[in-house]
Amino acid sequence: MTDKSRRNFIIGLAGLGALAAAGWGVAGYSLLRSSGVSSSSSSSSTTSNPAATLGQGVNIIFNGHWGPENVFGNIVEKGFYDSCELIGANCKMYRPTNESNVSEIISNLQAAINQKPDVLIATDIYTSVQPYLHEASQSGIILILANVNAPTQQDFEYTGAVSFIGQSLVEAGYTQAQALSKYFPQGSHVVIVDEGPGQVWAEQRNQGIEEFLKQYGCSWDVIESSFDLSQVASQISAYLEANPNTKAILSNGYGGAVVTQVFPKLGIQPGQIPVATFDLTPQVLDAILSGYVQLTIDQQPYLQGLLPVIQGALIKKYHFSGWNVDTGELVLTKDIAQEVEAEVNEGIFY
Repeated sequence: MTDKSRRNFIIGLAGLGALAAAGWGVAGYSLLRSSGVSSSSSSSSTTSNPAATLGQGVNIIFNGHWGPENVFGNIVEKGFYDSCELIGANCKMYRPTNESNVSEIISNLQAAINQKPDVLIATDIYTSVQPYLHEASQSGIILILANVNAPTQQDFEYTGAVSFIGQSLVEAGYTQAQALSKYFPQGSHVVIVDEGPGQVWAEQRNQGIEEFLKQYGCSWDVIESSFDLSQVASQISAYLEANPNTKAILSNGYGGAVVTQVFPKLGIQPGQIPVATFDLTPQVLDAILSGYVQLTIDQQPYLQGLLPVIQGALIKKYHFSGWNVDTGELVLTKDIAQEVEAEVNEGIFY
């Protein structure tokens, strides 16, 4: 590729990159599609929009840890396939049939590596998957970590990943606890609902939450739970009955939204016990709008699916280097939830 053609390509892609980097991946996708950019576009369209051919001939596999019912994973998957369609890449996504099942995740990784894709996007959900990530990068596959980063710099270097695209999890946990603290006094007793015991993302968020709680002089317990909302509801109900002095609930996933069913049964009014979650599922949206959940921390999962595809194709075809992207830790309260309600229900803004 000549310097001039590479420069023209970068200029043509800059609009999409700027939108995506600013959190406007959906808008950028819509704008480019409305301009005629798709796999079926005419030759004149693809010539004027280099992004339409960026992924041609590039094989990309995304190995996720989300089960088929995980709504967060559905949005990552949507961003992934939208991006693949946008740039014309050949793409496949693996998800375990059972939520975060380590044996299935590893089996899917092995299947992906055996296909020798150009780019492998993966979540470093357990340290036990790292030898397979290492194997992939050592075999010449471009490895990009998304959503869940390696827990340490040493782990990251061992995997051989070129970048991480996702939320800074420790910082996000701290931000959540700090934001919710305006609703409960210093020195309170609170409870953390851990929806991913033993998983890297959950441990890192808990680390940030506990760091702030310690500074705020709080005591706390941790409920080891899951993404099974009925289990979360049962555990929160039992905990509050046994610990009526609890002043706040901090959920490291989206399961805390079940308080909309739990609180009325216990005679707890909206806002009486402040609640914070992560992500903006339809259930969390309803809980915020009804006043049962005070805030959630958004990490833009759509971008966690969309951006690695573009980056991987740039690295493969044009020898770009990898670059990390922090997809954010927006504190999303009722006023913002009202503004994005339509996008949440459409399945774009989570």
